[in-house]
Amino acid sequence: MVSPPVFAYTLGMPNFNEVTRRAARIAADASDRAMQRLKHGKSVDEDDITGPLVGILEHALHERQIDGITFEATIVRSGPYSAAEEKYTGADLLLHVSLNTPTDTFSKGVLVQSKKPNAEGKLSAKEHGRLQDQCKKMLSITPSSFVFSYSKKHMRVGAPSRLVGHETHYLMKACTWTPYRFFLEFFRSPIGDSRIDNPLVRDLPVPYKLFISARGEFEPFK
Repeated sequence: MVSPPVFAYTLGMPNFNEVTRRAARIAADASDRAMQRLKHGKSVDEDDITGPLVGILEHALHERQIDGITFEATIVRSGPYSAAEEKYTGADLLLHVSLNTPTDTFSKGVLVQSKKPNAEGKLSAKEHGRLQDQCKKMLSITPSSFVFSYSKKHMRVGAPSRLVGHETHYLMKACTWTPYRFFLEFFRSPIGDSRIDNPLVRDLPVPYKLFISARGEFEPFK
């Protein structure tokens, strides 16, 4: 199996908020460059965009020097087993980031499903239903799940917890975060699941699928 692309950049002594803002801007600019492939007709569907997005992020962030602290992050596509893994997880990307500094330490990840709605930002009825099913699968594994919506103008990020109950097919309107906002929250740590401590799909948490219900009258314990 091909090793997942890994990118690392070094951040230094400095103000943590400033460092994470700078790192988020680098990632957001990389996302914008990936969307340019749509604008110039180099990409057609999600798979055509997601691969270059991973590559551009890797190139932009690999060994990027921004003051001295080391961030490591990995974006993983489902690889040769994408059909089985995506069917199981509902996601086509797994993002992982770790930080180890004198003041902050964390390792966490998120699941992502990417979509490319039509020129109006709308999904077909079939794709809308499919996305809702994929969102439910991701949420059964972790609440730290997101949807990337691609367009010729920009990428937007939405929360599956909202999209599951959202009747509109206009995905772009339902995805309200910019890439900058997403990466800023990811790097600062408000979002992300600490149980996802590496970028391997096989190590994802077990889905929450156990339901226990009991009815009737019972004698009390003695």
